[in-house]
Formats: sequence, C-alpha cells, structure tokens
Amino acid sequence: MIIDGHSHVTLPVQEHIKAMDAAGIDKTVLFSTAFHPEAAKNFAEVKSSMEFLNDLLAGKKGSMVEERQKAVLELRDAIRQYPDRYIGFGAVPAGLERKPTLQYVDETIQKNNLAGMGEFTLGSGQIRLLKNIFCASQEFHNLPIWIHAFFPLTAADIKEISELAKDYPETPVILGHLGGSNWLATVALVKEIPNLYLDTSAYYSTFVLASVINEVPKKCFFGVDRPFGDLQLSKNAVLQFARTSAVANAVLGENIARLLKLA
Repeated sequence: MIIDGHSHVTLPVQEHIKAMDAAGIDKTVLFSTAFHPEAAKNFAEVKSSMEFLNDLLAGKKGSMVEERQKAVLELRDAIRQYPDRYIGFGAVPAGLERKPTLQYVDETIQKNNLAGMGEFTLGSGQIRLLKNIFCASQEFHNLPIWIHAFFPLTAADIKEISELAKDYPETPVILGHLGGSNWLATVALVKEIPNLYLDTSAYYSTFVLASVINEVPKKCFFGVDRPFGDLQLSKNAVLQFARTSAVANAVLGENIARLLKLA
C-alpha cells in the first residue's frame, strides 16, 4: 500500500482522488489548510498566496482559531466523501493554555476521528508554544504531532523539538521536509530518538532525499505536500533513489501504515 503521508485539502477534492488514482497512491494522510494556492488564476494571486504562507510560517498569523476551525470542517467533509482514501490530521492552535488546548483537541481532533495533529508552522524561537500540544497528545493516547521543519526553523529550533520528543517518548513526532537545510543535524537526532520521524515532502535536494531514505529507511514517511508537490514525481523520486525495494516499500507506505495502525 502506497500512502502519501502529507498533503493538504485541495479543491475540487475529486481532482485529488483522480491524481491519486493516476499515480497509484492508495491513501493520503490529509491535512487542513487555511488557504488554497491551487485556486490562483494568475501570478499575482500566486504571489498573494505565497505572502500569506510566508507570514504563516513566520508565526505572524497568531493562533488563527476561527480559520483553523473552518479548515478542519473542510477537512472533515473531504474525509467523509472518501473515507477509504483519506486519513486526517487536524490543525490545532499552538500557544493556548493547557485547558483550552485539551478542549480544542477533544472537540476538533477526537470528535472528528482525526488520527493526528498538525501541521504546526512556527516561527524561529517559538517552539515553547508546543508544550501544551505535547501534553494534549499524551492525554489523548499519544496522538502523532506533525511539525513543519523547513525555513524559518533553525537547527536550534529542531533541537528544541527533539527535547520535547524525549520528554514525551510515547508521542510520535514527525519533522517535515527532512529538516530542510538542517537535514544533517536532523537525521542525527532521528537516529538517537525512537519517537522522532521524518517526512520526505519538499526535500532540500534529490541528493538529500537519496542520502536520508537510505540511511534511516525505517524512520522516513513519504510525503507530497500537495498542492506544492506532484504525486507522481514525488513517488518516482523515492523509487529512483531507494537502493533496494525494501527501502522503497518502507518509505512509501509500510512505516506510516505501522504508525497509524492501517495494516
């Protein structure tokens, strides 16, 4: 079973399913989104979308509670249309106090039968805001946490995430995009910490992708990051650079299936 471990709701949803069928993707771990760059009609609209994304990644958008709730409803509706193809991860605002965080996770993640929390997009120096997210994961049977780990996060930020992972050893923590330009330091942490994993989407270069999936094949999850990545090209890259079929199979589906108990 080939599983895209990280893509966002794209509209119309039916086009995503068609693309999955064409690329031979059996299931997608689907994430909510606060905006839809795939709907851009021209470059000016693309630019506007990217400015929104940059502000989001820099932590300039705050908790965006209302926007996240709307996005989770959109995610829920997509999963209800295709329950055999989608598994959901829902956005949770970071930085709330413990009680409101637990209440939000209960009402938004648990009651919608979502499998994990994320994607968390934080500015550099903001990792402390995840403390109550980790508390909530533990409270709700160790929900996986998916964290954007490309720019603007630094090696120090990723190290701080790893310390939280150590403090909560039963909580699966997925670092997005192989750690971006900090991939070497990130791989070292993943080797050391059992509950720390890597997502391959938006990898830094094909050299990095090849190096990492062959070094820690059991700790990598195939991801596309649709609409920013292409399903077929992303799948082909893993198949091309995996040294063995065992490596390809682990990355393309076995690892995430085991984590989410999909087998």
